[in-house]
This record gives sequence, C-alpha cells and structure tokens, in this order.
Amino acid sequence: MLGVNVKWDNEQDARKFVEEYGIPYRVGRDADGDIGRRYKVEGTPASFLFNKDGTLFGQHQGAMTEEEFKRNIDALLKKR
Repeated sequence: MLGVNVKWDNEQDARKFVEEYGIPYRVGRDADGDIGRRYKVEGTPASFLFNKDGTLFGQHQGAMTEEEFKRNIDALLKKR
C-alpha cells in the first residue's frame, strides 16, 4: 500500500495527519501533480488498485468503509 499526498494539499498538514493517525504505510508527495493528472484525481480521498503487473484494476473516488475496502481487495486477489 502506498499513500500519495496530492499537489493541492498542504504538505505539513499531510505529514501531521500521517503522524497523528499512525499511518502504517509509506506516503509520498505528488509535488508536480503528475500522478493526479495521470489518474484523473479530482478529490480526496481516492483509492486505486493495481494488478501485480502494474495495470490499473480499479479505482474509487471518495471515502470507503472498511467493508468496501475489503471487498475491493478481495476482488483484486480473486482475479489472479
């Protein structure tokens, strides 16, 4: 899992969020907006699932419940 802080978010606020909530995965920054443009991110949060070969399996704009997240992961794992 990888988190990406989008260009329009304040970097210091994002770092504080990661620290405050103990985010257990790496979080990078999309400083130039390339990732956001490439995947058409229009708001946050946005979630993307990728196949083992790096191709996009699916995406979700907006917040997800834990159950929705698990369903998406299960669907990805079953695809193999």
